[in-house]
Amino acid sequence: MLIPEMNEYLTDLGGADYKWMILGLWTIAAAITRPFSGKIADNISRKSVLYIGVIISVIVSFSYPFFMNVVGFLILRFLHGFSTGFQPTGATALIADVIPEGKRGEAMGIFGITITIGFSLGQALGSSVKAAFQMEGLFMTCGILGALSILLILGIKENKETVRKNAREKGYISLYDKIIPKKDEIIGREVLQPSVIMFLSANVAGVYFLLVPDFSQHLGIENKGLFFAVNVAIVVLTRFVAGRFVDLWGARRNLYISLSVLAVGCLVTGSAASESHFLLSSLVYGFGAAIGSPAVMAWTADLANPIFKGRGMGTMFIALELGFLSGNFMGQQIYQNNPDNFFNAFLFAAILSIIGVVYLFLTQKKKKPILN
Repeated sequence: MLIPEMNEYLTDLGGADYKWMILGLWTIAAAITRPFSGKIADNISRKSVLYIGVIISVIVSFSYPFFMNVVGFLILRFLHGFSTGFQPTGATALIADVIPEGKRGEAMGIFGITITIGFSLGQALGSSVKAAFQMEGLFMTCGILGALSILLILGIKENKETVRKNAREKGYISLYDKIIPKKDEIIGREVLQPSVIMFLSANVAGVYFLLVPDFSQHLGIENKGLFFAVNVAIVVLTRFVAGRFVDLWGARRNLYISLSVLAVGCLVTGSAASESHFLLSSLVYGFGAAIGSPAVMAWTADLANPIFKGRGMGTMFIALELGFLSGNFMGQQIYQNNPDNFFNAFLFAAILSIIGVVYLFLTQKKKKPILN
């Protein structure tokens, strides 16, 4: 809900040159947090990681109206990133616990659908809520929704014996041992390949998140979240079907298609000169992104060491956050708040997608996971 209005809000505060930090600082904090959230999820509780992430998000959302300056806003964006460093790690680990082999693509596709619906509805509603209740009302709405999600976590069932067994097998007794990651618990080498693809595709998403609000405003589109709202149907349908195809074809084949479509979508978006052209490009981008997401998640779940599942998922999400950071930063450097540079920024994203295709081709013979 916040993303469509953040660029204009920061510009009004006098921070137009710091737009990349809106997601940049958020992703830095999330990346720092991942090793800790992964270890807590593996050795204490999956649900506790969910609670930590959501509670941080609620507190920060309610705090935004009290920091009406560039420095204060950016500090809160950094703190807000800690919520993302926790919540998705716990959620994906919980899901990976109950998915039978051969169904991971379908399950991650369904999980991705819930993310897509929430994300798209949030994007679509953000500008409307801001128009009705100003930015303060938008921040409050986000806080209230976060508080409601805490109630939903109460109903989630968790098999804590799996986590206790993990801790016993690794000899972790003290709380320190269960929380502070050791050197070999920060990054899961076994999930390197899907993490590289996640990094590249997240760069593309980072460019889109940065530029879509400004591009929408440039084209005279009042609702800055409309770009992501119009593709929700095709994204939901594609993710569900694509998840099944991951189980049938394997992640690599799906990712070849995903990255190729993303490259085309970037070029179509970057060359948009009208509202209809711009919104049409959202369908192409959404189709490509929807194919890739369940493939990367299922691939990571397949390769992750069973007793270090949180670490494996955390590694993939670190790649996601670093990709967002890189895409935001490079997008801003190319864009420079000049509409004439929109195409160049999206061309950069298209090139990264092609690099992903090349990487898949060069690594296709390396299929055996490295468990450690």
